[in-house]
Amino acid sequence: MKKPAPLAASLLLFTLIAACGDSTPPATETAAPAGPSAGALPAPGDVLAALPPEAQPYGLDVYTAKCLSCHGDLGQGIGQVPALRGVTRAAMQQKLHDYRAGKAFGAQTAVMAQAVAALSDAEIAAVSIYAGE
Repeated sequence: MKKPAPLAASLLLFTLIAACGDSTPPATETAAPAGPSAGALPAPGDVLAALPPEAQPYGLDVYTAKCLSCHGDLGQGIGQVPALRGVTRAAMQQKLHDYRAGKAFGAQTAVMAQAVAALSDAEIAAVSIYAGE
C-alpha cells in the first residue's frame, strides 16, 4: 500500500494554498476610499460636462491654435519636441495645469507655460481629451 507519497503531496499543497489565504482585508482593517485623492483634478470629461453645450470648447480648435505648430498635426512631435503619443488624458490635463501654474519640467517649461497661460480649465480639458489617449 503506497499511498503516503500522494497523500503527503496533497497535504503539502493544501497547506500552501491555505497559507496564501484570500486577499480581502480583515473586518478590523479599513480600506482607503476609492475616490480621487485630495487635490486631484476632476476627469477632463467631467470638466466639460459641467458646462452648457454652447460653452464647451472643441479640443481640435484648442490643439490647432496652441499645440499643432510644435507637436505636429498627429501629435508625433517635431524635432526636439516630444510626441504626445502614450500620454493619458488625465496625465495630459495634469501636466498642462502644472505648466500653467509655473511648475518646471525641463528645458521647454517656459515655452509650455506661455502656450497654456491663457487657457481655461475647460480648454485644457478639451485639448486633453482630443490629444490624450
